[in-house]
Amino acid sequence: MLWLNIPILGTEKKQFNKPEKTSQMKKKTIYSNLLALFLVLQMPNAFAQMNESWNQFRGPSRSGISTETSTFKLPSEGTPQLVWKKKLGCAFSELTVSEGRLYTMLSEKTDSLSGSEYTAAFDAKTGLEIWRSKIDSIFIDKDGFGDGPRSTPVIGENYIFSFSSYGKLFAHSKTDGKLIWQVDFVAEFGSKLPRWGFSSSPVLVDDVLVMEAGGTDSRAFVAFNQNTGKLLWFKGEGIAFYNSPLVAKIDGETQIIFANKKKLSSYNSKGETLWTFDMKMSYPTAMPVLFDSNKIFISTVRSSGFIVVEVKGNTVTELLQAPTMKNDYSSTLYHDGYFYGFNVAALQCISAETGEKKWTKRGFGKGSLILVGDRLLVLSDKGQLIQIKATPEAYTEQSRFQAIEGKSWTAPSFANGKVYLRNQTEMACYSFN
Repeated sequence: MLWLNIPILGTEKKQFNKPEKTSQMKKKTIYSNLLALFLVLQMPNAFAQMNESWNQFRGPSRSGISTETSTFKLPSEGTPQLVWKKKLGCAFSELTVSEGRLYTMLSEKTDSLSGSEYTAAFDAKTGLEIWRSKIDSIFIDKDGFGDGPRSTPVIGENYIFSFSSYGKLFAHSKTDGKLIWQVDFVAEFGSKLPRWGFSSSPVLVDDVLVMEAGGTDSRAFVAFNQNTGKLLWFKGEGIAFYNSPLVAKIDGETQIIFANKKKLSSYNSKGETLWTFDMKMSYPTAMPVLFDSNKIFISTVRSSGFIVVEVKGNTVTELLQAPTMKNDYSSTLYHDGYFYGFNVAALQCISAETGEKKWTKRGFGKGSLILVGDRLLVLSDKGQLIQIKATPEAYTEQSRFQAIEGKSWTAPSFANGKVYLRNQTEMACYSFN
């Protein structure tokens, strides 16, 4: 806590001065007190600006949207300045940032067919490694898309929780990387290794750690005590796939929503089933998107497009189906009545009400994107960072530059006016300040 030496009104010592000097001194004291009070009231805002975080998959609200819109705005022209760039072992995990540290997952090969996966911490200001902890053997992708971890860690108050490509869930101390507990999903739940590795990213809800497990015997979805790793509850049927759970507050109740195979399922943090819904699509890989407080957008590249459902009183109704947005692995964003996302390999803006296509822009490959204020930050699959105005009127590009080199399939992260990028070979930090 920061203490200020602020005199209290009416407690200053009496001075035997002339009346006019006494009056002047009282005025100065009042002004000093008011100024000090103003500074104290401003401190929470100042500290908030210094401690913004990107603490889990797709950011603070798991929506791909920065929460810094009230304290920071992107400049409308010019490119950000490089703060640091660092070689990094292969993985698809996002870079999570909190309290001056950056946490992610990576891997290192010992030869072409073997190596190890790690959870690691870095100094967010310099990129220097603080600690790393080995968690599993490296996952080698037989299709050549990329090796190493797929999941993104979630940062808790004391621990960081990460999930290996072979289905092991870990809790490590944020301070020094000490192992606290671990659970092997294959051994404990009978989960089967997906073709491209376990990929779902964990989430903390009411101090409960929740995961898609894809286990047998109604253990598709599981929840743990974050401090001990004790299994608290399990629910549902379904195999492990590549989707991550959405957390939403609907009708005043916090809901954990899974999209698995052809079913949407919602639970509260106690494991009580709130509702289920049979979808007209199967196996979405992109995470569902909440908008308008009780509507959910779900899209998959393996179907005829996307659907929008509405949840009222735990009753689910389909409102819209359209072919104009087919997400592969990069999730869509919602902003002011419109969706922005990749329709396979084309960046698009469509109406959230009708699904009507407003504009399309190619040339990014299978890129990824986040939203900062009213600006899209798009990372192309070749490492170009492009700033685009989030407007349905027209595609409006504001800046573009080569930020990192090589295949870049991991979405950017944003914290404290800085964008953090990574791919299979390196990571980098750029500042907009």
